Amino acid sequence: MARLLLMTDFTESYANKLLKGIVRYSHDHDPWVVCKMPLSLRDSGRMDEVVKFAVSWKADAVIGQFLSTDDVDAFSRQGIIAVAQDYHQHFPSICNICGDYEASGRICADYFIKKRVHNFGFFGLKGMVWSDERRDSFFDEIRSRVPDATLSTLESYDISATWWYDLDKLATWLRELPKPVAILACDDNRAYYVVEAAKQVGGDNMRIPEDIMVLGIDNDEALCQLCSPQLSSLNQDTEEAGYNTASLINEMLSLPKGEWAGHIRNIIVKPTFITTRRSTDAVLHPNPYISRILYHINKSIGEHFSVDDVVALVPMSRRLLENTFRREIGTSIYQYVIRARVEKMRDLMVNGYPPLVCADMLGMDYKILARSFKKITGKTPREFYDSLYNI
Repeated sequence: MARLLLMTDFTESYANKLLKGIVRYSHDHDPWVVCKMPLSLRDSGRMDEVVKFAVSWKADAVIGQFLSTDDVDAFSRQGIIAVAQDYHQHFPSICNICGDYEASGRICADYFIKKRVHNFGFFGLKGMVWSDERRDSFFDEIRSRVPDATLSTLESYDISATWWYDLDKLATWLRELPKPVAILACDDNRAYYVVEAAKQVGGDNMRIPEDIMVLGIDNDEALCQLCSPQLSSLNQDTEEAGYNTASLINEMLSLPKGEWAGHIRNIIVKPTFITTRRSTDAVLHPNPYISRILYHINKSIGEHFSVDDVVALVPMSRRLLENTFRREIGTSIYQYVIRARVEKMRDLMVNGYPPLVCADMLGMDYKILARSFKKITGKTPREFYDSLYNI
């Protein structure tokens, strides 16, 4: 029976999703004993006490948010497997649980680019690997696809206090950004700060999402729904990473103590899809007719309407509108509506609604919607729903 010590911030959903994956692995195999240790012990600067506790508790492995100055090799010297949950930087001598940060940045850039945005911002933490790499890939993707885009960054250099932010500095930055602007934050906490700062400043050019669209990462449900307006966020397959971490630890435990060098590797948390909420629920387009149509589709996605109903919104023939829409958006009106409904169905299932209920809420025949869902996502609605809740 493996004994696992966890030292991470369980006030965040990320850590809880990791734990959920570890528990699932434990249920699928031999039960594990899991102990949660408060981060305050690490923050006291006494890593020797953490190691001492792990030894006294007879821990087989430790997963923790370690500081870059921590002597993480002290665990292996005691015959204990150490796995780092990325905090500042990667550790070369132990396994790391880390995200595909470059993919995350690209996905978020693509999401905003499709909304026809030309002004972009990034709010993050300088010196944190997960913030730095997300920022770089976000801007690289934008530069390659929107050469005339304006890019702006605001980052804190005080990485010892990730919860803190300078409201005045953030408010000044938001005021000075060209509008409309799309802002990616390095995580949901920083995105929440952007929303709150914009609300406190108020006034012209500070409306969310009309002037400032805000996107977070991790999809912390409680935090995203606490925001007003509610926060859009990039989901990550964190639970699966927790399961894979437990599997790797179990694999290493089968080896003689200390002979783990050949098994040192990173466990990658893969980004999946973006859950759209009010903070990005806008599509900007210089053509007023296209903008009107996009607004109507997104606003009425849960109602029954046809392409003819959309055509009736603007003084253009159907042929001219279809050609203009395809040229500007890159797809037909019908295909845009189908994709929007598939994305809405996916968001509804993430929030707990079963597939059949989602189809009813969207006013569509389930079989038709299911075929489109499978074609776009690669999974049937039932397969996607079951994967969310491990059914």
